[in-house]
Amino acid sequence: MMQSQHCAQGPPLVSLLTSVPAASGCRAQVKYAFASRTAQKCLHRQPAPRQGRAYCSASSTTLTTSPGHKQNTPFADQDIFLIAGAGIAGLAMAAALIKIGVPCKVLERDPGPRKGGSAIGLWPNAFRALDALGVADSLRQKHPLISRVELCTDDGSTLKAFSLDECQGAPHEFRGVKRSTLLEALQSIVPESCIEYNAAIHSVETDQNGAIVLLTSGKKLRARCLIGADGANSRVARALNVPKPNYAGYTAYRGVATMPDGLPIPGDTVRQTWGKGVRSGMYPISDTELYWFTVFNAPEDSAFVAAEDRQADALKFLHGWKGGIYEAVQSTSPDSISRSKLTDRWPPIGKGFSKGAVTLAGDAAHPMTPNLGQGGCTALEDAVILAKKMNALLHPSQAKGERQHSLRSVATSDLIQVLREYENERKSRTRLITVRSNLMGQALQIPFAPVCSLRNFVVRNIYSPHHFLDHANYDCGQLT
Repeated sequence: MMQSQHCAQGPPLVSLLTSVPAASGCRAQVKYAFASRTAQKCLHRQPAPRQGRAYCSASSTTLTTSPGHKQNTPFADQDIFLIAGAGIAGLAMAAALIKIGVPCKVLERDPGPRKGGSAIGLWPNAFRALDALGVADSLRQKHPLISRVELCTDDGSTLKAFSLDECQGAPHEFRGVKRSTLLEALQSIVPESCIEYNAAIHSVETDQNGAIVLLTSGKKLRARCLIGADGANSRVARALNVPKPNYAGYTAYRGVATMPDGLPIPGDTVRQTWGKGVRSGMYPISDTELYWFTVFNAPEDSAFVAAEDRQADALKFLHGWKGGIYEAVQSTSPDSISRSKLTDRWPPIGKGFSKGAVTLAGDAAHPMTPNLGQGGCTALEDAVILAKKMNALLHPSQAKGERQHSLRSVATSDLIQVLREYENERKSRTRLITVRSNLMGQALQIPFAPVCSLRNFVVRNIYSPHHFLDHANYDCGQLT
């Protein structure tokens, strides 16, 4: 999990629902969950003069149409893709597009590269995407392979221990990676000149030529496309009137412990510990570093906790717990511990998250709770999937005798069609993950002792890990 809540999540927070096959179980979950939750093609880049322009204000979330008019201010960077946000989703998208020859610029509101955050769990689907981007091996060299899972109770007893190779689709790869390390790997593909800092978006317009972005500095940029990859509280999503994420009912503390005298768990193991309305998890990210999290039920309007008080507050929830989590929190610098409310947004059936040549990626498109460890993983998938579709548009099959195109020569209508195909594919992929993750979290946050005892009995005596990684058995493919 990350500094923003979704992208740098911890390992999947396991529940009984993982034993349900994705093909049938997810449909049942969706049925239950939704019951419970109340132009003509152009021959060149410049089309006929426009009659109007759709206007999206990132500050007001309104969408209106203004009459077409002559633009007196010269635009910069017209034949590019603009990407809002230099986090995992934004840098991955830029890296993927650059690899297929699409020029792009990343707009980051912060004054420099992001340095905060703790760690992110990368599952098999994430490493397939990272392989496509060409940065997976550098991460493999720095972070240990995790191959075992332990599910424990707060008194230290083990409910279930299993190897990831017992899960369908083996062999599987899981590694815990520092968020800053992943960002550095992605940024190694993106030239420094392609990232503009202090570039907060004020408003967005769409017309027949693409997108126009006005920054809070007053600078105006035209691009063929704008991709909002600016997190769960995305300003681009807000400009498109995409609903805000909903609070899931629980909050998380997260951090990275430095333990030079030895880790409290084996170097190849994810350990999750369940209590009553509280749970925790941890896994190694190096020989001396351990990522940990603890999640607890809390009202949405719970009081703010200052950075210097977060360690003590986290320890309060873990008093008396066995298994090493208490010691891990104690070994973490208090000022590096993050606290965040966990949220998600269930994509409404029949509705999209884009308009014209503006679309979304990562948490901006599909914010989800971290209970399956898939927020950052699916953001990496987004980048490869959109780049593959753009590559097919720019470099059609030579066997059919079709000529290759430059971004300048692609009709806006064709570009928009690619964005809709991307959006539909990603909604289909992430909708059930989002719902299933939410339901798992609700099951693991149960505060009632009798129900927790029943849950633990089932896991100890009945639960099979065969379908534990069904959601990660996904291959986004290669870019070339």
